[in-house]
Amino acid sequence: MRVVSDMSAQRGGTASRRRATVIVAAVAAMAAVFMVMAQPAEAAAASIYPTGASGYDVSWPNCSATPPSRPAFGIVGVSDGTGYTQSPCLAQQAGWFSNLSLYVNTGWYNQSSYINPTSPKVCASGDNNCLAYNYGYNAGLYAVSYANSLNIHSSTWWLDVETGNTWNSDTTQNRNSLQGEYDALMASGVTTVGVYSTTYQWGVITGAWLNSWPSWGATTVRTASQAAKYCTGHRFTGGPTYLIQYSGSLDRDYAC
Repeated sequence: MRVVSDMSAQRGGTASRRRATVIVAAVAAMAAVFMVMAQPAEAAAASIYPTGASGYDVSWPNCSATPPSRPAFGIVGVSDGTGYTQSPCLAQQAGWFSNLSLYVNTGWYNQSSYINPTSPKVCASGDNNCLAYNYGYNAGLYAVSYANSLNIHSSTWWLDVETGNTWNSDTTQNRNSLQGEYDALMASGVTTVGVYSTTYQWGVITGAWLNSWPSWGATTVRTASQAAKYCTGHRFTGGPTYLIQYSGSLDRDYAC
């Protein structure tokens, strides 16, 4: 009886080890899947902005600025502070950077003369979500058209989302406006569209919308080493953090 008991325990131990091996293998397989899923976003970010590099972002407030020396990359504003406007120094500033990205100011203003109820979607009367989408979509086309008119092109664009701009109190309408602008840029051949904002402002404007778009975080820190600390834990869109902004004579940006 004792021998039988020992053998039973041995069989039980063997089965437990087999189950443990299967569980470990399953966990490892899941981890491998997540790593493969994460790699494209990380690789895309590194191909645009080399990890650890610092660049600059400039726009209409910097029209009289001195060009930075040997920047790793630059992000230039297309608009003049609000949607459907044109930065007067876009061409000048775009010439400062060989690795060029563009950004555009966004918003949703339900009294705007730029609201088009029939393009790209035909909106039913009173459908403000549809109107917001069209407003954003056509704002994106407007920005691309202006950049193209100056022969300025980039495969990477950022949507500048800040509470100081023209937004509605309805976060669903705001989301629709941003989705429209995102879709317009992608339809125009842009391959990467991300969001510049902060966790707080993104929450106020969109209701903390998790759409997995790349994020570029704004901070008030003053060094690259301080900015690097914000590369983790601040994914306000749920997507990867590509850049963290920090302060200088011109705005600086650290590549995560």
